[in-house]
Amino acid sequence: MRLLIIEDEQTIARPLKKILERKGFAVDYAEDGTSGLKSAQMNTYDCILLDLNLPGIDGITLSDTLRKTNDTTPIIMVTARSQTFNKIEGFDSGADDYVTKPFNINELVARINAVIKRSSRNKEEVLRFDTIALTPEKNTARVTDKKGNTKEVDLSNKETGILEYLLRNKEKIVSAEELLEHVWDEEVDMFTETIKTHIKTLRKKVDPRKKIIKTIRGKGYTIR
Repeated sequence: MRLLIIEDEQTIARPLKKILERKGFAVDYAEDGTSGLKSAQMNTYDCILLDLNLPGIDGITLSDTLRKTNDTTPIIMVTARSQTFNKIEGFDSGADDYVTKPFNINELVARINAVIKRSSRNKEEVLRFDTIALTPEKNTARVTDKKGNTKEVDLSNKETGILEYLLRNKEKIVSAEELLEHVWDEEVDMFTETIKTHIKTLRKKVDPRKKIIKTIRGKGYTIR
């Protein structure tokens, strides 16, 4: 899943970006409200971590601007303890949740996963389809073969991201570009063959007979 951090305190934002990337997220970062709004409008994110006190455009105005353009990306406000009175105003502007600095990283990840799950078609924590049961937070999938035997398979962050996105949008045809937008950060080469490569390795691990992850020629991939 792809996140956008909009935070002007680099001592918070840069370590947080690295930690969330280690947790399997693709993360972009903007250090002021103006560039943050531009990134949010240009790219597709699964969740935005939004500081309230920002240079350029403040967090409340930024959130309100996105919602007025029908952007439904989940937003988690990040506030200082002295700003807790602002949370009602933040919710009124369209934010979905809030965390208070200093925050516990495990709590933050849980809140990120919760708002992403609420906004997705498939709201389950363990995503199941046919012979596959994916636990995104653990980067593992349980796969059952035709004899009924089950094994646990370890997946890379990108393999997990691809499979999670396809499972949360099963029955929908997902283009390679859409997968790049949700699983990779803004530095990815949009003309790369990386999606084909990761789909190939993912199939070897969880769908060797190619019965679940289907390629729709000229359009993308789907699980159905």
